[in-house]
Amino acid sequence: MIIIALLQHFSVCFQRYLSRKKLASLSHELRKDMGIMQDSFEKEVSKGNVFTLVKELSTFSKK
Repeated sequence: MIIIALLQHFSVCFQRYLSRKKLASLSHELRKDMGIMQDSFEKEVSKGNVFTLVKELSTFSKK
């Protein structure tokens, strides 16, 4: 059971990482149309690096 939860956690972390990478490639006009504010955009994109990925992977907690 713990292995399944761990694999699911890894999957969620990698999905977040990839989503942040995709977010970084959006144009300003598209972000504006989607209603994404600049400060929240910068905050989220700054998390799209390998160090944050490793940190999120290592903070597994069984809920």
